[in-house]
Amino acid sequence: MKTTLLVMTLNEIDGMKEIMPKVQRDWVDQIIVVDGGSTDGTIEWATDEGYEVYVQKQKGFRHAYTEVWPLVKGDVVITFSPDGNSVPELIPDLIQKMHEGYDMVIASRYLDDAESADDDIVTGFGNWLFTKTVNFLHGGKYTDVMVI
Repeated sequence: MKTTLLVMTLNEIDGMKEIMPKVQRDWVDQIIVVDGGSTDGTIEWATDEGYEVYVQKQKGFRHAYTEVWPLVKGDVVITFSPDGNSVPELIPDLIQKMHEGYDMVIASRYLDDAESADDDIVTGFGNWLFTKTVNFLHGGKYTDVMVI
């Protein structure tokens, strides 16, 4: 089972410099930096570091996925954000769970002692309500349906 890590960026130069060195390249088979048109040096830094970079032509997350999808070589895709919300050290755990036969694995910001540092009362409540609604309507056991 091959794994592709999609690193979603838009002006994330500081996060890229801080977070990406923590991602061991041998954890996955492919890393693609999908950039929304950064102007802060993110694209240049990622290129200089040897990452495969795709700059999207249309704005928006949806377009990022649809445009880069033909370049994806993995059977498993992990979406990753270098803004501090995605924890690089959890990547091997996600891959291990996929090898156990799960169709989808999510690193939750709310499971057990995990937390989301950027949620305020409104976004935290919204995620809680949306998660409860999805679980109720679809019989799920999600803890965080609003992750990247």
